[in-house]
Amino acid sequence: MNSHFAAISVALAWSAGALAQEPAAYPDLPPKAAVERTLSMYPPVKAARDSVRFEQANDRRLQAGPYEFAIRGGYQSHSIPSGRFPEWDVGVERAIRLPNKARVDGEIGAQGVELSRRAAYSAWCDGARHLLKLWFGWTRESIQLDLLQQQAEFLRQQQVVVTKRARAGDAPRVEVNLAEASVAQAEASVETLKGREEGARAALERTFPGLPVPARAPLGDPRPLDGDLDFYLDRVRVHNDEVRVARAFTKRSRLFAERAAADRVPDPAIGARISSDRSSSDKIAGVYVIVPLPGAARQAFSEGVRAQSDAALNHEAAVLQRITADVAMMVGQARGAYAAWQRARAAAEGMARNAESMARSWQLKEASLSDVVLARRLAVESALSAALARVEAEESRYRLLIEAHILWNDPEEEATAHAEGG
Repeated sequence: MNSHFAAISVALAWSAGALAQEPAAYPDLPPKAAVERTLSMYPPVKAARDSVRFEQANDRRLQAGPYEFAIRGGYQSHSIPSGRFPEWDVGVERAIRLPNKARVDGEIGAQGVELSRRAAYSAWCDGARHLLKLWFGWTRESIQLDLLQQQAEFLRQQQVVVTKRARAGDAPRVEVNLAEASVAQAEASVETLKGREEGARAALERTFPGLPVPARAPLGDPRPLDGDLDFYLDRVRVHNDEVRVARAFTKRSRLFAERAAADRVPDPAIGARISSDRSSSDKIAGVYVIVPLPGAARQAFSEGVRAQSDAALNHEAAVLQRITADVAMMVGQARGAYAAWQRARAAAEGMARNAESMARSWQLKEASLSDVVLARRLAVESALSAALARVEAEESRYRLLIEAHILWNDPEEEATAHAEGG
């Protein structure tokens, strides 16, 4: 039994890195290609990318301008003492968008496309965050199930040994009862964890169909953070999706304010017309200009849009403040989780050694079965704590890498050139 117990003890000390055999950079995550394929089919990402096409069409609309040619026509019957004469007139006119307004409209259209692309990438990042959460939710249930299954198997084997010893008169009946109860309790825990693992797996596979989910959760060695707090804060200021969306929205708001200010000067319209009087005996041709007279409404609208622009700028500052605070907290959590895993790993190794020693003492009749069961339970609990600490350490680090635009980036975003300042 000693050799078998030693093998089980190694399994209990998952947190020591016994299963970290995969040489990939992120061995406890699904393959990068599978993640990119899955996120590209994620409905919120597809919806956001459809919005990009809408903004591209809106950009073409703004480039073309709001004005079109219009035809004016009229007919009248002119009655004078010498008789009644039919008269008509026809004209063509078009409003002219002033040059500075055309320039700003073009910039608004381009910035609208840029903002929609930022929003599409933000949807991708939200999907990556959700995938990470579900993946590690399933990972937690999977590793707990695996450890408890090993615990139940060990107790079943121990029950067989105790039963044989009792039949030979080498162990009291009470130890058989204890062994049977321990097995029943472990199997009940296994059934509970099976349901939880199946539920977590189903949630992951239903939300992200096509993502390969292995039979057992892969685990790698947690790594300390690369870079200090300033490194991650700098990454966030430049690359974080929420910050980039807020920044693009602020720029578009400034352009709207500039456009509203320019619109305080109305666009003129020019036209040409021809008319016929006195049954075509008189023909008249001419041109005309229409210049609207601006009123207080235009000034009020400009001031309102300027206020919205100021609000967008403050919103951007608030987003940056919140994200940098969140990232600072994430850095602290990741460092704390890594340190906690190291402590939990050491504790699990100590408890596993203690349980092994207690099992040898029981075989030598130097300890009771209840002592062995208690030592084993403490070893399993310690191993579970270490395994969960390992998962927390890795999930904390990966959350930070996603926020800092280092992990699971959108290839379409990476390949797209963006407007300066967006």
